[in-house]
Amino acid sequence: MGRLVTTLLVLCLIYVTTCSLSTRTAAFRAHDLRRGLEQAMRGRLLADATPAGGSAVPIHWSRHLYNVANFTIGTPPQPASAIIDVAGELVWTQCSLCSRCFKQDLPLFVPNASSTFRPEPCGTDACKSIPTSNCSSNMCTYEGTINSKLGGHTLGIVATDTFAIGTATASLGFGCVVASGINTMGGPSGLIGLGRAPSSLVSQMNITKFSYCLTPHDSGKNSRLLLGSSAKLAGGGNSTTTPFVKTSPGDDMSQYYPIQLDGIKAGDAAIALPASGNTVLVQTLAPMSFLVDSAYQALKKAVTKAVGAAPTATPVQPFDLCFPKAGLSNASAPDLVFTFQQGAAALTVPPARYLIDVGEEKGTVCMAILSTSWLNTTALDEHLNILGSLQQENTHFLLDLEKKTLSFEPADCSSLLS
Repeated sequence: MGRLVTTLLVLCLIYVTTCSLSTRTAAFRAHDLRRGLEQAMRGRLLADATPAGGSAVPIHWSRHLYNVANFTIGTPPQPASAIIDVAGELVWTQCSLCSRCFKQDLPLFVPNASSTFRPEPCGTDACKSIPTSNCSSNMCTYEGTINSKLGGHTLGIVATDTFAIGTATASLGFGCVVASGINTMGGPSGLIGLGRAPSSLVSQMNITKFSYCLTPHDSGKNSRLLLGSSAKLAGGGNSTTTPFVKTSPGDDMSQYYPIQLDGIKAGDAAIALPASGNTVLVQTLAPMSFLVDSAYQALKKAVTKAVGAAPTATPVQPFDLCFPKAGLSNASAPDLVFTFQQGAAALTVPPARYLIDVGEEKGTVCMAILSTSWLNTTALDEHLNILGSLQQENTHFLLDLEKKTLSFEPADCSSLLS
């Protein structure tokens, strides 16, 4: 699938290691199964139709600032939880066969306890499509080594089973993980991808639109994911729409939801994007945003000037710009306005969504936006931006896969019922 997938695996496994977003962030080891199973499930979409009224799925912020949904797998149903990844390509969870897996809050999924669990047999096209597939007792497995920069080794079973998420029930192809190089996910047992890849949840369930609205991470209130006909904005003149960037069949970007980012304003300061780096992915796995380095450096300078306080000499890692909270006035920090498609749509990000409390005593605030150079991946450094989940709080996003558009509007996400 090319360099972009490898790069996104580096990006999408960025996480915050304390409950209060307090001490540091780090990249945990990526999961190569995500790539192999996407290939395995091409053309094998097994889902039932989404209920006529759509499905509303409660999601919540985890202690590591992931957005997590609870659901069940199997017959009888077994509880599971997974990070919601708007850019994700597939669905996977750890299984009881796991000999080396990260700690999770819920019990591991037990395949043998589900009458509807079906491992992918050997010899099928799906099994053969994986270059590193192996067979054991007529069971198709996938084994691989992650990029050497990330380290780790993974092993999983290609399988199908019954999933119930919100009010929707479907038979889905998924990765039943039996070994992992991931250190921690902070409680969840897996991942639910909502990207345009054939093996994502929305593709397998034939969902043509979905929306989500993230409550502030410190509110203690649930957010909402809406699937199918339930996904709609309130309207009333507050919503704006921008198209997905056009992609060619087979292009890596066609599996995601890229849009054109024309510029950013920090108060009165205009931040330009280079012509080769004006694409942004709206995603929910990394809490922080990432900008191509030239835009990031200009934003850092503009925010520092507007705040008027001297930055701390040693920023809290991994942040690059921090201020003593005592010397910072919210009135001096500017709103950030992200403009898309030649100004046709604009997203306003107030200071509370990008200047966040860090440190054990919360005496420091840091800008939750970084340069893509921090990722140390040349494929991203000058070409692609990421809008992280913290900067999306209290905004209702609607993705229409048929119209190929992203719409959004300000919202009180904690009051969104359906």
